Amino acid sequence: MPLPTPTHVPERTCVACRRKRPQGELLRLTPQGQGWVVQQRNRTGRGLYVCADSPACWQEKPLRRAFRAQAGVVSALLQTHPTP
Repeated sequence: MPLPTPTHVPERTCVACRRKRPQGELLRLTPQGQGWVVQQRNRTGRGLYVCADSPACWQEKPLRRAFRAQAGVVSALLQTHPTP
């Protein structure tokens, strides 16, 4: 009897800690207007991912690589966003 094939789990990289994790364990940030919003995972288009369970990744300093001058605004957005 053949072994069952494992199901594919998409992986994404956190922009703050650069760790690869399953997509379901990350928050997706997408650009909207002049700022950023936390979006649902099943949306199309470009987005950046941040660890959902690691407040260390929500600090301004690790976010500077990806968000540059907007890192402070994104950090505040993540601090106030309810955890999934």
